[in-house]
Amino acid sequence: MKMNKNELIINNIKTSMEMENQFLTDRDINVLNNFADDKITLQDAISTFKTDAISSFKKMTF
Repeated sequence: MKMNKNELIINNIKTSMEMENQFLTDRDINVLNNFADDKITLQDAISTFKTDAISSFKKMTF
């Protein structure tokens, strides 16, 4: 199966992150795809990731 350019880039990001014990969610992949397809701006993508990170952090217990 041949991957298109966006799939190849996202797969490379996913692999690199997994080497650092970090994992992309389906939502992360969706945001990356939307950005790659010019459906959202870079600023929108960053905002989404930032909001998700803050939300995840707030759920953590110390």
